Amino acid sequence: MLVRTFIANSFNRDLILLIIISVAIGAFLASLVSMAANSYFSETISTLVGDYGEFDVIINVREEMKAEGRAQIEKVLGQVYPGAQLKEGPTLTGLTSFFVGLPAEYKTKPTYEALSNTFGSVPGRSGISIMTEPRVTVKGVPEGARNTVIDQIMPIDGVLFAFRDGGSVTVIISTLDKSAYVNDEVEKLLKQYQLIEIAFPVGSEPDNPIRLGEQIAEGIRNDQAVGFAESVAADTNNNEMVYLVSTMLELKRFLAAYITQVAVTPAAGVTFTPGDMIAFQGTAANEPAAAGTPESGHVLVQVTEVGGDGLAKGMITQGDGSQMTNKQGYVVINNTVGGPAGTASIHNPRQQLGNALTETAKLVGQIPGFAQDAEQMTAVASSALNNYGSSLGAIDQTLSGLEGAGATIQAATSGLANINTSGIQAQLDNSSRALGGLVGTFQVIKVISPDIATSINELTNTQQNLNNLRAGLIELDNVAANARQARTAIDNIVADGRSTVATLRAFDVDSARQTLSNASTHLAQVQQFDTPLIAAQLQVLGTAVPNLRDDEISRSIKLLDQVISGQVSPSQRIQILTNGNVSPDFVSPVIYREVGHNNLSLYQSELGIVEPDPRAEVMTILMQVKAILAGMIALIAAVLFLVLDHTAVMSVIRRQRSANTVQAKGWRRFFHCLKNTLTAPECLYGMAVGATLLTSMFILAGGGIPYLPWLGVPLLGALFGLLVANNTEKISPVAVDEVTAGEALGLSFDEVMREIVIPNGRPGLLQQLNRRKMKFK
Repeated sequence: MLVRTFIANSFNRDLILLIIISVAIGAFLASLVSMAANSYFSETISTLVGDYGEFDVIINVREEMKAEGRAQIEKVLGQVYPGAQLKEGPTLTGLTSFFVGLPAEYKTKPTYEALSNTFGSVPGRSGISIMTEPRVTVKGVPEGARNTVIDQIMPIDGVLFAFRDGGSVTVIISTLDKSAYVNDEVEKLLKQYQLIEIAFPVGSEPDNPIRLGEQIAEGIRNDQAVGFAESVAADTNNNEMVYLVSTMLELKRFLAAYITQVAVTPAAGVTFTPGDMIAFQGTAANEPAAAGTPESGHVLVQVTEVGGDGLAKGMITQGDGSQMTNKQGYVVINNTVGGPAGTASIHNPRQQLGNALTETAKLVGQIPGFAQDAEQMTAVASSALNNYGSSLGAIDQTLSGLEGAGATIQAATSGLANINTSGIQAQLDNSSRALGGLVGTFQVIKVISPDIATSINELTNTQQNLNNLRAGLIELDNVAANARQARTAIDNIVADGRSTVATLRAFDVDSARQTLSNASTHLAQVQQFDTPLIAAQLQVLGTAVPNLRDDEISRSIKLLDQVISGQVSPSQRIQILTNGNVSPDFVSPVIYREVGHNNLSLYQSELGIVEPDPRAEVMTILMQVKAILAGMIALIAAVLFLVLDHTAVMSVIRRQRSANTVQAKGWRRFFHCLKNTLTAPECLYGMAVGATLLTSMFILAGGGIPYLPWLGVPLLGALFGLLVANNTEKISPVAVDEVTAGEALGLSFDEVMREIVIPNGRPGLLQQLNRRKMKFK
């Protein structure tokens, strides 16, 4: 009912039409201005770098070579990327930019990773940059972590592919509306990891940081039960480069170990610091002269380390340690020789190594002779073992003969004259010789079986006893009384002989034969070695090692440092990639243990920094500028429409309210005025119209104001409407006399507004719309 009554009033319909047309005009103007500004700035950017997504690569060429560079770029594009687009850009700071747009089929990961090699032949080239849009770039990712980051980014929705771009990882996004999502997801991914950096001070650097980093990562995984820990200072997945760098590190360590070590005892009042230079006479005719410059024949030593007692250790940078016959050194400052520095003592590991190799080569040359001699000894020992059984049989026969001889002696006690002492002597002679032969045989066996020494002694004793018995038999003819004593001696000999035979039969002949067989096999293997070749190679090494000069070694070490520093992080730092919840304090015990000391520093840092697409950021800024311009134009239009069209209406409403209001007095007047300022009808009207106009224009024109939420837009419109309403009589005063006269003539409200108020008000849209309904023109 209220709405019907409101619409039934013809002037209210005029106000609704006015608001609709005002919103349309204001939104159109705001859109037009914002779009014009956006088009201007976009066109300016497009003129410089092309339209959004038009080009993919920027090739910078030195200005003086741009003609040759352009010709080569066109040739490469025709051969490798047929259908590619080329545009010459502006020249800034002596570099001309060439923009290359690749066909869609070539926008792949292998293509982007090979761009540097593809355009490597361009003369005057000063760099290649990727500008494919939209994209996200992750800066500061360590070399060894880039593959991990790429593998984690690839599954994100909206990612076409990710690839290595110099020292960064670049992510190509499918569409612009996915850019913000991919950007957020990449940031979340990077927060899941962190880098623990191990920094070493000068003098405490590890010899091989790659190997030490892998040991630390393995220790963290095993000892601290950390699910993920990898050394990422170098790309360990790039095996060829890692092996090469590791080899160079080991070569550097080898050279540093075999360079001549110079220790300088400082002269009185002289102190050294690392980096100081000391000159020695070397091969020059004279010692370094004060105030002169070092000659080419002088030996120069650079101090690398200073001990607590002032003793300086250095490395020869000119000349060789063998040339330092004169150990007196002189200080060199700014290539000028100064006073005496001290005396030097040198230690040349290369010379010791060469001597050791030469002596080893001589020893290797004697190995074949040693093997042949040992093999001959083995053959002799084997022959002795083969005669072992027959020798024991001869001893048994001898002992049996001795027993017979004892019986004969017993019988001879009653008649020695009938005893044939010569036969017994001959038999004893044979037995003695047999024992002598057996002793000789056992002497040979003793070489491989020292345990038989006791048996040899016993056989020797037995032989001696037989000789003694033979001497006794010679005297038997003259000493018959000693016959019984001889029998006792024979019995003793037989008993000792039987004991000796029992001991000999306990000897393990088979084990001795097996030992000899194994020794023979090993000797055969030794003889198969190409000992002449080994000796020759050792002689070559022994001759080559001393030929390395100390200055050549020092320069090689510096060159290796330069090459290594270009492929891996400096040796003063190791980077361990772990989960985001692992703190340096948690893993510090493992790090200290693997490094071997705690003279280091631990830091915690992010895996990488996300750098959004610059062009996308510019486009985003332009969109924000467009929204701001639209919002500002809409705000200006809303205020103008309020001032020019609606102040006349608000002035009439204010006049009617004032006519029907009883003026308050005293303190109530203040509160009454305050209430009217906020809730008076004209104020409510102004706030409603202001909020409607501004909100509608913002929506239609796409306006926006930084830090102002959408809920604040109608509030801002209402605020401006309130300000205009409270100043409506100043802006558009009403001709009271004419309005009173019209009312006295019986004119209706609509007629008063159309015939008197609006024509006398501010010129605006309402006045133009009102002309078609005026009767008194």
